[in-house]
Amino acid sequence: MSGFPWQEARFTEYRNTGPGAAGADPAATRPQMNEADAADHEVADYLAGTDGWAPQHTRRCAS
Repeated sequence: MSGFPWQEARFTEYRNTGPGAAGADPAATRPQMNEADAADHEVADYLAGTDGWAPQHTRRCAS
């Protein structure tokens, strides 16, 4: 982060789960994304291209 505190960066959490998400009050220590902002950051917003590739609609094979 080139010496800048991560708290002032553009990173936010949204519905984070798992051991790293636990804590006294994650919202007090880590920026949280709200529902409205999350709606603007979906898989297709980043991976959609002109070729029609849509990995979010691809089914994974059970192994």
